[in-house]
This record gives sequence, C-alpha cells and structure tokens, in this order.
Amino acid sequence: NHFVISLLAYYRKREPHEFIRGSRSVGDNNMITVEKIEKIKGTITAPPSKSYTHRAVICASLADGTSEIISPLNSADCLSSVHGSVMFGAEIDATDKNKWIVVGNNNSPKTPNNIVDIGNSGTTLRILTGIASQIPEGYAILTGDSSIITRPMQPLLDALNQLGITAFSSKTDGTAPIIVKHGEIKNNVVKIRGDMSSQFITSLMMTLPFSKMDSTIELTTPLKSAPYLDITIAVLDKFGIKIEKMENIENGLTKFFIKGNQKYKPCSYTVEGDCSSASYFIAVGVLMNSDIVINNIFKNSKQGDREIVNIVKKMGAPIIEEEDKIIIKGPYKLKGIDIDVKDTPDLVPTIAVLGCFAEGTTTIYNGEHVRLKECDRLMACAKELTKMGAKITEKPDGLIIEGVGKLKGAEMETYHDHRLVMAFTVAGMMAEGKTIIKGEDAVKISFPNFVEAIKSIGANITIE
Repeated sequence: NHFVISLLAYYRKREPHEFIRGSRSVGDNNMITVEKIEKIKGTITAPPSKSYTHRAVICASLADGTSEIISPLNSADCLSSVHGSVMFGAEIDATDKNKWIVVGNNNSPKTPNNIVDIGNSGTTLRILTGIASQIPEGYAILTGDSSIITRPMQPLLDALNQLGITAFSSKTDGTAPIIVKHGEIKNNVVKIRGDMSSQFITSLMMTLPFSKMDSTIELTTPLKSAPYLDITIAVLDKFGIKIEKMENIENGLTKFFIKGNQKYKPCSYTVEGDCSSASYFIAVGVLMNSDIVINNIFKNSKQGDREIVNIVKKMGAPIIEEEDKIIIKGPYKLKGIDIDVKDTPDLVPTIAVLGCFAEGTTTIYNGEHVRLKECDRLMACAKELTKMGAKITEKPDGLIIEGVGKLKGAEMETYHDHRLVMAFTVAGMMAEGKTIIKGEDAVKISFPNFVEAIKSIGANITIE
C-alpha cells in the first residue's frame, strides 16, 4: 500500500518523548552513586499509580465530553499515553500536573496525521494498537524507542486478526513498528493466551465495546497478572464501559463478556497511589533502622503489587497498615520464603533485594513473563546482584536467592529498566562502600522524583 510505504519511508527515529517540553529522553545514561547509611526517617507520599493513569487518560480520550484526571502520574510512560491519545483526536491540557483536562474524541478515534511514537511505554503501545483499529480511514503506525521495538506484540496482532482487523508488524517479526488498518470488528469471539501479557487483554477490553455485537474474550492458558485486568475493569466502569468476568468451571480458564455498542462517558477520576513504587520504600524500611510513614497506599486497592505488604509480613516484618498509609519501624529480621509472582511481576526486583538480606532461601517462581518486561528482569537481577555478593540461581521461571546478610558496593547495569534502578538503590543503601547505578533517567518512566523522595528520608545519593 502506497500510504504505508510512504509513511515508513518518511519515518525519522526521534528521541523518545521529545514531545514532552523540557524533559530529557529516557535513555540518557545518568549515573547515581549510593552510599551506605545507618538510619532513615520521615514521611513519603506514594506517587500516583502508573497503571490507573494510563487507563484513565485513554478512556477519557475516547469519551463524549470533558473529563478530569485528578492526581495523575506525570511520568514519561503516562505522558506517552497523553501524546498517543492526542494523536487519535483527543484534546488534552496536561499543563497542571495535579489535574489533566481531557476532551474526548466522542467515541470516534481519528486517523493520526503522523506515526505515533510512544517512547518506552509498552502499556500505551498495546492499548492504542487495539484502539487504532477504530479510526475511520487509512492506517495508524505505532512505534517507540529501542526497547519497545523488541517487545512482543504478536499475540495481540493475532487476536485483532481474529476479529477481522488488519494489524501487523512492519518487520514481520511480531514487534513494532505496528501497522493497523481501519476496519469494523467482524467476529464476536477472540481467543488469546493469558500467561504472556495482561496488556494484550486490556487492549481487547478497551476496543471491543466499539463492536456492534456482544463479544467474548476467551483465554487459552491460565491468567497471569490478573490484578491488572481488575484495574482495567474498574477504570472502564468509571467511564461507562461494563465488562463481565466469567470463570470456566470445567477447565479453569477465564472468559470476559463485553456488550456491543457501548459508549465511553466522561467523568472526574482521581488516581490512587502506586503500590509498585511504594515497594522500594517498604523494602528499605523493613531492612534498615527506620521510622517512616508511606501515605497514599489504600487497604482496598485492586493493585496486585499491594501484595508487597503481605510478602514482607510473611518474611517477618510486622509493619502497620492503616486505611491509607503504611507505618514501618525497622529493622526486622527477615526469613526467606517461597513467593509466587504470577500476579506481581513488577515486584521481582524488590523481592530479589529482600531475599539477599533474609535468613535462609527465598524462592521466586511462576515468573516466566518477568523476562518480557523492559528487560529480562530475572537475568538482570541474578547477574547484577551477584556483582554485589549475592548468591542467586536463575531458573526458567524465577530465582533462588540464598540470604547472605550483607552486600558490597558495585557498578550496576540497569538495562534502561526503571524498576532495576530503584531496587538496586535500596541494595546500595545497605551495601558496604559505594554503589554506582547506571541509567538513573529510567525512573522517569514511573517515578520521576524517586531520587528526591528517597533522599528526603535520609538516603545518601548523588547524581552524575
């Protein structure tokens, strides 16, 4: 097709997120130096949730009116969703970091006038690939940075093809750039594996309400990262879209039922605190001499990563939970446990660091999908923490960590992965000597003020 060939030929690779005025791109290789300290004290407010912000702003962008996103996460990843939503016809004022105003495209995504560059955000890429099928004419092309163009997309492309949508990889290898042709949803049953990425299923959930027919998503394998789909369903509900989750008693597999001809409605949506980001403060709090309070973490949260509270309790840290905060007065003597990370892949780097300081063996299992994140996190945790003196055995689906009780400073690669930067910072605060962590800028993906926040409770960190 001449349109597709011309756009691809014209495509010029930009620095990720150059559309964000005044920000450096994710991938600048700033380093942080972390030195051991003896005590932390203070109050932290967990940043807004990345998962909720992504979903809320994209839902609002499709609505038939004006929405407010209150307390959004102003991170590079979430701003990718802002940018992508604008490319599909929404009007978004994100100048007030505490409240975004979103004028939706009235349930009618527009054909983008250029290639949609989503930087480093896998969530944005997956969700908007589905939404792109609902443009009125032509094609949408979505791509991103050097990490994004290696992330798997084929299961979602296959699912869209089942629905009669033309969507494919320009490189024919199941990775971005992704090309999606406008088209009506022609079939009402789509089958997709549930053990690779919940983001594929989220994309289908957010796309199928546009169908004229009632639809069913049938999972062909057991579901992993289920809490992320609970988040999707909850956010969609606020914007007027109903999804029904059904468990198949015979085979134990999950189905989702979506009524056709649904419309996205505007609303005022407040984003709750991010449990994944809070996990680093919980970890350092239970390991160190500490007196800290972490605000904006709710007991009734649907976030899977709130499980970090139960994990540290099982390891021997009786931290205090209140309705909207966590209170920690460490240190606590931790013991190794077995941890199923099927639903909590983003906690793996945090758990790996905790395991290094726990007595006995900590086993992380059921985490094959952890290899498909910003980097292969199982490989990275094993390789990099070993530099610090950790004893870690890498398994196909997890890690076996022998508690060593202490670590030594080292130079750590982070593979442009924000969660590794933050988890290794926790390790460095406990390690003897200096720890140098490469790629500090990656924290902009989910927690832009991470360094300032952890310094506020006493961390000895410098940025170079």
